[in-house]
Amino acid sequence: MATTTTIQPAHLLTLPTELRNAIYLYIFDSPSPDTSPPSSLPTPDPLALALRFDKTPYPTNPYSNADSTLPLRLLLTNRQIHSEASLLAFSQTRFHLAGSLACPETFASRSRLLPRAKLSAIRHLTLTARISHLRALNETWAGLPFCSAELQLETLTIVPRRPDCSSSAYAEVADLSQSHTLAYVFTETFKGLRGVGVVEVRNQGCFNDVVWRILYRGLVYRLYRWGGGECGVRFECSAEDGGGERDAWFRVLFQGSREGGNEVGVEVRRLAGGELPDPGSTAGFGGP
Repeated sequence: MATTTTIQPAHLLTLPTELRNAIYLYIFDSPSPDTSPPSSLPTPDPLALALRFDKTPYPTNPYSNADSTLPLRLLLTNRQIHSEASLLAFSQTRFHLAGSLACPETFASRSRLLPRAKLSAIRHLTLTARISHLRALNETWAGLPFCSAELQLETLTIVPRRPDCSSSAYAEVADLSQSHTLAYVFTETFKGLRGVGVVEVRNQGCFNDVVWRILYRGLVYRLYRWGGGECGVRFECSAEDGGGERDAWFRVLFQGSREGGNEVGVEVRRLAGGELPDPGSTAGFGGP
């Protein structure tokens, strides 16, 4: 008498753990940094939505622009998937933060509902903020991203935004002033920043080409005057003659991050046209 074998249907939770982990990685892995600024429509903060996973279901909002956090909905499927994949999901998701979260007190109050393990798992943050908010970086961060010892970021992307006066008759003067302010803020922040591998600053139409170059050169030269040719940071930047100011960017790579980039002295020499200038001089670098 022939016997029949019943084949049980396979589903995600019946797969071997290695295959499930590969599927989770495929779902949560971000193929490239998304630095698009938040929509002008009133949207819930993506990090705030992520924090609700331990309390309430993901809210439905027709104005939401939180594309980078959409894969996190998988964590709401059941307890096993949440337990297995939550730390991986948080490590692969790029969270977009509004400018007010640059303040450590605001960030701490918003993130305190998140278990420490999940906060520590976050590796990618994008901060879109007005320059007035970015002053918190050197004034209150105390050498740690958002003054949080739990954060160990691979990338921190900063998208500066101009103040309202930048559209007035004094726009050029305001832009030059803001570029010097940003160069100072970034310099003082990067001197002792820990817990971050790479900081990427994206222009996204904030400044024109000339002002953007003044900002970048001012930052590089300030760090050169402070720490010499090798001070623990390296630089990468977009081509100055292509793409236009909207797509311009630069990266600051810290010790322990990936390879690449120019040491400060090498970058100063490149910007100065091949000669290493006197550290006491500011010629061609947008001021002191």
